[in-house]
Amino acid sequence: MEAVTTMWSAIDGALTIIPDGSPSSALEEPLASAKDFAEAMTQVKSALVNAAGETFAKLEQTRAELQGTIQNLNDRHRSHSLILDEEIAKYVADPENDPTINGRNHPETDAYDTAKVNLGLLDEEAARLALAVDLFHRDLAQAEQDLADQIRKISGGDEVTRRDGSRVTTSQTAWGLFPPVPSAGPGQAPRSVSLDDYFGLAIARATAERIEWFASATDKDLTDWLSSHPEFFATVGFIPPAEAKALYDRLQSRSTQDPTGAWVTGPLAALWHRAPASIGNLNGIPATTRASFGAQELQRLLGDPSLTDDQRTKLNLLLDETTKGSRVLSLFLDADGQVRGSLFVGDLDAADQIITVTHGIATDFGAMDEWGTIASDLAGMTNEQLRLRGIDPSTAVVLFMEWDSGEWNTVQGMNRPILGADREAALVAGMRFVNPEAWQEGWAHSLGTTMTTTNQTHNPGIFDHLTLFGSAGITEVSARLLETQIADGTVSVSAASSGLDPIAWMGRTDLSMHPVDPKTVEGVEEIGAHGGVVEDYLTVDGQEVRGVATQGHNAGPSAEILYRIHRSPYWHLGLIPDDSVGYLDPRSESMLQAVADFAERAEERQ
Repeated sequence: MEAVTTMWSAIDGALTIIPDGSPSSALEEPLASAKDFAEAMTQVKSALVNAAGETFAKLEQTRAELQGTIQNLNDRHRSHSLILDEEIAKYVADPENDPTINGRNHPETDAYDTAKVNLGLLDEEAARLALAVDLFHRDLAQAEQDLADQIRKISGGDEVTRRDGSRVTTSQTAWGLFPPVPSAGPGQAPRSVSLDDYFGLAIARATAERIEWFASATDKDLTDWLSSHPEFFATVGFIPPAEAKALYDRLQSRSTQDPTGAWVTGPLAALWHRAPASIGNLNGIPATTRASFGAQELQRLLGDPSLTDDQRTKLNLLLDETTKGSRVLSLFLDADGQVRGSLFVGDLDAADQIITVTHGIATDFGAMDEWGTIASDLAGMTNEQLRLRGIDPSTAVVLFMEWDSGEWNTVQGMNRPILGADREAALVAGMRFVNPEAWQEGWAHSLGTTMTTTNQTHNPGIFDHLTLFGSAGITEVSARLLETQIADGTVSVSAASSGLDPIAWMGRTDLSMHPVDPKTVEGVEEIGAHGGVVEDYLTVDGQEVRGVATQGHNAGPSAEILYRIHRSPYWHLGLIPDDSVGYLDPRSESMLQAVADFAERAEERQ
């Protein structure tokens, strides 16, 4: 157009322009319009290039990962199905296996049972994968819509002048060749997916993307972002295990370690030094990996000069526990700045049995010494009972302290148990993903029983057995669902409560949202807590073992006056006992019997 203008100006005066004007000015409008159109096309190109290089490139990567996950799941499903079919075929081929006599048409072999369990787990994994695929489709539709909206706003060179001088404008009215048919808009959850699940997946995806950004951000950008989002590391554990593993595998493939185990190159090296909790809190990767990043995060936090005295004291209690053999499984500061996390004792990735034990009301990292001892005692006692039965002592214990159990004035509510149940479910799901063959038990004290039972009823099969001590009660709905799960073999449950416990009943009053004593639920087996002979507790010399009565609401041994004063004759202060035997105290009947019963269950599975 500029060249045309130059040539046109040479014959200025040779033509008569209507309306009045020169030949040169006659081209001013089309020239400006052409420039505007060229600029508009440049903007469109830029929008398309950016979308292709960023948004759609990530979506393409996500699609490839999903395709790989789907193929892997199908391969595993096919493998376990073949085992199941072979076991059934061998059973049916044996003329001695008459269904009319045996009452069943399948074998009772370890291979059959294992394949059946694995297929069930794969069905659950497939359901979660279906949600992830749906989220991908929604993300793709949203990306297309965002691109369309961006292009639709671009204008230039689209003004047309009629002969009468009036202007006509054109604009894009639809994205694509045809207008879109009526449907749910991008970003809306489909009817088959709950808003809760959809939101959870979206948050998990955003969290994973933020972790990848950590690996390349500048120190200042990372510091500034984390200072504005101190609670971020608390969300990492909610990334679904399969996505967590895929994220870690991507980062690991571009990183290297030195002989000491420290990460020295690649994105994991950046995270190791700057944000180790982003890996240490991932549920779905090996515990050994998490422990190394968890220890690094502990040192990072202890080196933070902005810590409060309370935070530093609790982190040092955690550090003390690691010197005794426990390892960090997760660690973060919650939205209120409270130290939260989990520890483990034993080989969590290869254990045959895993016990996840948790605390009750008004308990946090300040009680780490008591609860760390409980976890260590539990690991030692259970493994010793397995040895005496000739069973490989392969039990790992997880101390779950990621949840806020509130104070005494909140004991009758359900908000904290529900939030805690979500966290515990994410933790155990990650352990099942890494070690799917392990038997999983949930042991809990006080309000922790409310939380753990809520987890079990919200997520059937998350635990294989529950052991509940000094329960603050469960909801009526949970009681009904738990009874159904016990009846159909999904879970077995044991419960212990002591007549000398003056506190547990406060959580089970008529005003409480969880008034049901789990011992009253049909199918729950009661464990003694009043002192006496412990059945099936083996010793090297074969001597009978007697347990002491649980003497208060405390979990471990306690010298707190709250747990001792009620046992003083006539409430005389000078006659108060020196300490109180707790529910999970190695001296108590409830702890000894629970350990013996655990070993008996393990022996029955041999």
